[in-house]
Amino acid sequence: MPVPKIIDHEQRKVSILRAAFRLFAENGYQNTSLSQLAEVCRISRPTLYLYFRDKEEIFTYAVKYYTDKMFSSYKNALNHTGSMLAQIQRFTSDIVLRCWYSRDFITSLGDFVVQKRRDDLNFPTEIRRRTVKLDHLIRRMLRQGIKNGEIRPVPVEETALNIMDLVQAYMFRLAILNMVDPKNTLQVLEAFLEGLRKN
Repeated sequence: MPVPKIIDHEQRKVSILRAAFRLFAENGYQNTSLSQLAEVCRISRPTLYLYFRDKEEIFTYAVKYYTDKMFSSYKNALNHTGSMLAQIQRFTSDIVLRCWYSRDFITSLGDFVVQKRRDDLNFPTEIRRRTVKLDHLIRRMLRQGIKNGEIRPVPVEETALNIMDLVQAYMFRLAILNMVDPKNTLQVLEAFLEGLRKN
């Protein structure tokens, strides 16, 4: 009697995710159907529905998947006894480099955002929540740096927004131009953060 094949559902979900973003990058979000995705993944459409009900759910899962990796890497950032500016730089550089190495995802995300705005639909709550979580982590690191005397007393909320604006500006250029080398953005981030250092 043949042994039934064991399927790692989380691994298959990630595999579908990657295939989806390759298709989105090639055809555009609006021009890609779930039938095409099922065909590329060599699964039936009903099987695909077991993992994702629609394209929006794919994006929501993707944001969770990528940000979970980042939060896992930086969950102990606030307990770090060294330079908090260095921690912020590592964190923001990591986001930029992850975007660069996940260009298909970022390009597709840009297409997705444009489509949402065109349809006048609300951005998925989970995606907004994850973005806010990144911003809150930077704020907490800034406050810690100010408390430690490493960072000048700056308005924390506005400074965190400026830092995230630099990161998001890079993501926007990457989504639109597709091939934007991260080197210049990393240098600008470094210069901006160095300007926060207390003399």
